Amino acid sequence: MKIIITGRGGAGSWSVRGEQLGAAMGATVKPMASMQDLKAHDVCIVVKRVPDELLRALRDSGVFWFYDIVDAYPQPACSIWSRAQCTQWLRHHLKTLSPPAGVIWPNKKMKDDSGLDAGAVVYHHHRPGIKLHTVQPRITRIGYEGSAKYVDAWLRPIELECARRGIKFVLNPAHVSDLDVIIAMRGGIWDGYAQRNWKSNVKLANAHGSGTPFIGATESGYIETSSGAEYWADTPRELSRALDWLDEESTRVAVQKQFLFNAYPVEQAARDMLCAVKS
Repeated sequence: MKIIITGRGGAGSWSVRGEQLGAAMGATVKPMASMQDLKAHDVCIVVKRVPDELLRALRDSGVFWFYDIVDAYPQPACSIWSRAQCTQWLRHHLKTLSPPAGVIWPNKKMKDDSGLDAGAVVYHHHRPGIKLHTVQPRITRIGYEGSAKYVDAWLRPIELECARRGIKFVLNPAHVSDLDVIIAMRGGIWDGYAQRNWKSNVKLANAHGSGTPFIGATESGYIETSSGAEYWADTPRELSRALDWLDEESTRVAVQKQFLFNAYPVEQAARDMLCAVKS
């Protein structure tokens, strides 16, 4: 079976769900595939959003296609929407696509909210070739990987906590494994029902793959893929408490062991995606 993965390209989700996953699947990976590209394949997977030009090519080609709907909701507009408004958008969005042969969901909560029985959940894998974290005697560096705008509302509480403890906050380290603790919260206009319940688990996946302790918001993607060794923080007080719990080196050693046991590599994600499009 010849598979092509396409989409608008360019976003972080494209790097993970398009380039990395496509390579592991042995698929052709091409942003904004043409009708000729599509006709040369048996199955197409479209990642994130489906521009009108691409949708026309999909319809004209007649290719059997699946929609990987990861992070497709409009941000930050969706942040003020209620659950009902989010699910209304989701159902309308899928209807406008005519619809695809199947949907690949980033987590179970989004699938449940859709009201559709069909489709498969394929969680994010960790970065291929990710470096292993070395547990240090004490915490000296905590950090966040991703756009600074998502964590902007948290910067002041994080800075105060770091100053109190004499540790450093690092935004986008060269390797997440260089951190003693990964933090993954969002706030302000970037936090709403869709993000809390439909966002992918990629930051936790990279924590698992590198064996780096993790403190994150109680988002569905994280909860569904949790190993039991994560720490949760939705308020500055909870962040402080989680750092207290992780202060002991032995605790962080135990966290790493549990994380590595539960790591989800790209090879497994590729097998799961292939099963989803063959079913």
